[in-house]
Amino acid sequence: MKTTTICQGCWEQMHVPIAIRGPFSILYKAIGIRKSRMHPNLCTVCESMFTKVKKHKQIATPVTILFADIRGYTDLSQSAETSKLNELLHTFYDQCSLAVWEKDGIVNKFIGDAVLAIFNFPLNRKDHVRNAVEAAIDLQKNCHDLKDSIGLGENKSFGVGIGIHTGECYIGEVGTAYKDFTAIGSVVNLASRLQSAAGPGEILLTSEVFRSVSNDFPGSENRMLSLKGFEHQVSSYVLG
Repeated sequence: MKTTTICQGCWEQMHVPIAIRGPFSILYKAIGIRKSRMHPNLCTVCESMFTKVKKHKQIATPVTILFADIRGYTDLSQSAETSKLNELLHTFYDQCSLAVWEKDGIVNKFIGDAVLAIFNFPLNRKDHVRNAVEAAIDLQKNCHDLKDSIGLGENKSFGVGIGIHTGECYIGEVGTAYKDFTAIGSVVNLASRLQSAAGPGEILLTSEVFRSVSNDFPGSENRMLSLKGFEHQVSSYVLG
């Protein structure tokens, strides 16, 4: 991934050149502005000063949400050494981040053995749905040998499950005493539930996501799912 000298989020959202690399970045570091952990080409203004940037606490915007989770991690934690589990998580986080960043998404949160990624904010991309799907494919490829790296080659229940949904949700600051930048709404909830239903090595897409990539994956299986918190069955596709 090509790194930039200025924050791409601040440039796209405000047309303000905030240096995050090079000699001028020292001036910004002196006032507490540094590279973001959510994406190497963003700065902390994008993640911690949302209200100042957008003039609103939250905004409604179309995004694509990707959730990825390690299947079999709970069972593994009962028997594996702590050092091996830490190594596994670090590798998983790194591989997820690389896949998401390459497609201009941001890694919004690490939640235990799961990752939440957002596409189309603050880096606005017309093909954000396709970008998320391609990131998921790359992520699965990157994690294909993850279990072998810590000696789990015979554990067939181990792998990464991914869920992707797209639509309009609220992006911005949540909370007052403790401010947190994230995405909230039914789009996020459905992507999370979809990820929970995905088996090891599977990528589950909602119908809204699949419509954008259906021509590239004609052999994908349609799967009707009963998901917690949703009254009706959800039509999903196993990417294949």
